Amino acid sequence: MTEFEALRARISVRAYEKRPLAPEIVSELRAVIDECNSAAGLRFQLVDRNDAKKPAVKLAPAMFAGEVYTCALLVGPGDGPGGELVGYFGEKLILKAVSLGLGTCWVAGTYDRKSVSPEIGEGEKLWAVVPIGYAAAKTPLMQRTIRSRIRAKDRKTEAFVEADHPYPSLPAWVRAGAEAVKAGPSAVNQQPVNVVYREGLVTMRLWREKKNDMMYMDLGIAKYQFQVAADNAGVRGFWNFGESGEFIADN
Repeated sequence: MTEFEALRARISVRAYEKRPLAPEIVSELRAVIDECNSAAGLRFQLVDRNDAKKPAVKLAPAMFAGEVYTCALLVGPGDGPGGELVGYFGEKLILKAVSLGLGTCWVAGTYDRKSVSPEIGEGEKLWAVVPIGYAAAKTPLMQRTIRSRIRAKDRKTEAFVEADHPYPSLPAWVRAGAEAVKAGPSAVNQQPVNVVYREGLVTMRLWREKKNDMMYMDLGIAKYQFQVAADNAGVRGFWNFGESGEFIADN
């Protein structure tokens, strides 16, 4: 499965089978985490309970069903810009997990913090946890209802874009990126990010007046989603970080 196929397949999984991951899959996840940490100075950590005696994180039973024996602890700088890095590289990890046939979910608050013991350096914090496991064949009604209500995707794709041209006339790769932003997860369940296309330049901005650090994590998630979709549409590039950071096309 390609990264773009994983982006298309990804959903927020709220029901998991009670079985551990195979060691070779855990090794692949650790390799991605090492790559993310090295690239951005993060402190992502993978917790793996291969004995299946207890879950890697205790998730809120009202929000999740089943147990997961592997989870990622997303630790990074404790300010807003740090959240952007966590979101960007956290989504990279999530798409890797999906490409391996696994289910995941961004979890910022609905878990027992006493059930995890991350390594946290000075000036850092635990931004989110990501349960990683096998999606249950059938999701219980409660979790299905939560997933459908927690973020209604009722905004049209055009509403995710601010541009100096009508949406249909924008480059195909920009529209593909905007569609990926819409389809992507939101750590704060609000999708507070818009794609901005003006004078041929692509940036993103947080459109809500009242901002908080967690929204910067959504900014990072949206940037990674956009980048993967743009690449699939034929425009490879990279982001400059920061709310006014531009997407720089390589070709």
